[in-house]
Amino acid sequence: MKSALKGKVILADGILEGGVIVLDGERIAAVYRAGEARLPDGVETFDYGDCYIAPGLIDLHVHGALGRDVLDCTVDSIREIAAHQARTGVTGFVPTVSAAPLSRTLEAVAVLKAAQIEKLAAEVLGVYLEGPFLSQAKKGAQDAEFLRAADEKDLDILLQASQGMRTIITIAPEVGDNLRFIRELRERGVVVSIGHSDADYELASQSFELGITHATHLFNAMSGFHPRQPGVIGAVLEENNVTAELIADGIHVHSASLRLAVRLKGPERICLVTDSMKATGLGDGEYRVGKLDVVVKKGQARLKESGALAGSVLTLNRAVKNIVNWTGVSISQAVAMASLNPARILGLGEVVGSIAAGKAANLAVFDREFNVIDTLLGGISLHGKMA
Repeated sequence: MKSALKGKVILADGILEGGVIVLDGERIAAVYRAGEARLPDGVETFDYGDCYIAPGLIDLHVHGALGRDVLDCTVDSIREIAAHQARTGVTGFVPTVSAAPLSRTLEAVAVLKAAQIEKLAAEVLGVYLEGPFLSQAKKGAQDAEFLRAADEKDLDILLQASQGMRTIITIAPEVGDNLRFIRELRERGVVVSIGHSDADYELASQSFELGITHATHLFNAMSGFHPRQPGVIGAVLEENNVTAELIADGIHVHSASLRLAVRLKGPERICLVTDSMKATGLGDGEYRVGKLDVVVKKGQARLKESGALAGSVLTLNRAVKNIVNWTGVSISQAVAMASLNPARILGLGEVVGSIAAGKAANLAVFDREFNVIDTLLGGISLHGKMA
């Protein structure tokens, strides 16, 4: 059954004012400029007027929301997180596992495999293993008890468990023998990300040559820039073959640093993420994340004991608005940072992430302030606005 949406259609390279998107079931059948659409009889058109129609957003780095955490290890928790994602214009996300005992990590991966085949409000697109192969010196809000160097046995167990899922693994290359595993991980189809790392510039650059192609929340939990030792930050900013996550909440990264990253990396190598934790969508208060106490106050999530940032309560639609306001990128560039760029990182750029004929009808409708009007997954309205 065909239907059509009319509005300000956000393409990867610009905006179609009064554009029309024709949907045929779960796919986009055609995209027309204003006045060009010739729709057959019986095609119902939903006119969103001045609102933006964007590709469904993709959040590459999500720990939790609505009091639920990926490490709850239940499909119900993933379902609730997915529902919250959909309410923010996200149609696909990568649940992220913090450092935990191996048995708990394996349980989380098994649950995500089960959730991936469920009909959720937003799709589970893979698994992000942010721990445990991280640096104690740059642990951030990761539980120090469970951080360790990689070893062949544990990696093989994890990769066997996540087989069939798109997988991202964060590695601190300076820890133990982590460096020697990077090439193998890359050859086995894993997206290897540098993060929670105190490596110097030279070692970080070496890790890129071995196969690291991504950076976990650039600027946060990594060795900083110094004129005589540029650190991980300098290495990531310089390397064109490495994509970088940014948490654009005005808390994790100063707006000037956001502008610097966009200018040096280019919008096509930036991926907006939330790194959202379980308090997202609930407001200020005290929360328990694993064995750690987290206080959320005025939108900032911090460990009660050390004051370290403990993820965010950001939503991806707000991140898109913020990056436009703070860096001056175009709306189409900002949306691509939260849709097409993460899709490409996952190897899904031909299927989702932009509005084009043949792609999945995963769409989000925003007002001029990027508040969500509707979200469509496979052509189905999740908020009933098209009904």
